[in-house]
Amino acid sequence: MNHPEQRFSDEIVRAFKEIPIPERYNNHNLKFTVMNAPVIEELTKEELEGAYKDAIWNMLNRNKIGGRLVEKWFNYSSRTKGFDLSLVKERGIYDASVFDIDIALNSVRRMALLEDAGEELISYTYILVNDIRYADKTTQRNLQGIATTAGLFASLLIPGVGGVVATTAARTLYPVALRINDLVVGFKVYVTSYLFRLDWNKDIANFFYSQFWFEPGASDSLEKYHSFKKNLSAFKIRYLGCATIYSGDTSLAGVEYESDMFKKVCTRAIDLSISELQKQFDEFKVFSPLVSTDPFVSYIGLKEGITENSKFEVLEISIDENGKTSYSRKGVLKPIKGKIWDNRYMAEFEENYDSSITGTSFEVISGSDFYPGMLLREMD
Repeated sequence: MNHPEQRFSDEIVRAFKEIPIPERYNNHNLKFTVMNAPVIEELTKEELEGAYKDAIWNMLNRNKIGGRLVEKWFNYSSRTKGFDLSLVKERGIYDASVFDIDIALNSVRRMALLEDAGEELISYTYILVNDIRYADKTTQRNLQGIATTAGLFASLLIPGVGGVVATTAARTLYPVALRINDLVVGFKVYVTSYLFRLDWNKDIANFFYSQFWFEPGASDSLEKYHSFKKNLSAFKIRYLGCATIYSGDTSLAGVEYESDMFKKVCTRAIDLSISELQKQFDEFKVFSPLVSTDPFVSYIGLKEGITENSKFEVLEISIDENGKTSYSRKGVLKPIKGKIWDNRYMAEFEENYDSSITGTSFEVISGSDFYPGMLLREMD
């Protein structure tokens, strides 16, 4: 959400547009990724949080974001005049581990199981709206009491339409030799990330298939597509919650231009807010596969908020004959002190960065018979 009336709003928008989708999420962005924030004044911290949540929710619903997300999942093509399951199948296989593939290859339906598993992912479609504000004195006064974490990174992830910000002009670069402005050196932000989820279940899926599904070349394709477009608002999203973080001081390591500073601060702040949301909402937690068991290694680290006190359950996954995925816990691991991967944005420029650590190493707390491809999920 852009605050055009606030200082550094253009720089924040420009930095945000360059921040990549976290690698453990599929990119399900719609056309617009920036919307103007409503102007809300003279509220308490708690009222401010609720008012923005309601304003965002109303804006997303007015613009039928739920239906637009469904339309993207089923890949409507103006060329073929039909829906298809190519994206669903692609992500079903992309999401699969070695263990899933082994089961599928030895089943009667073979790889079709993995393709069907992609449809399960539709219910794990999230809308994350980031309210990024420069931490001036007014913002600090309004938000400081609800900031949950002080600082250190879709959909998945910020589809929004409404007051859309125009494309910003080309970046102006400021060589260090000309001295970066002191205000930029001390640049800090508050980020409040509001998390929504597409409401998708078996009944809604049946409604879509029975009322709107059509394949390329179907005689009633135009009629059904117009009917679907008229009913985009039938597909809803629901609000889960939010997290507010304060970026705190950010190292200048690797910063050559003022634009680098804006991007570094905003990227790390959004990463941190996502890790906070993952701690609050189990359903939003990402699975990270074990890539090795000698030693135990997974590609997660400081970017995901991992510390030496974190604990992870080790899950074995299976797919039944109906393509339904299930998980069973086989043990618990914890990161090894001094062997936590620093995968934060521009971490390679930090003074204590260890290039030999390319993944976080773990030790066993409980369980046995682990193998690569099992999934790690952080515990509370």
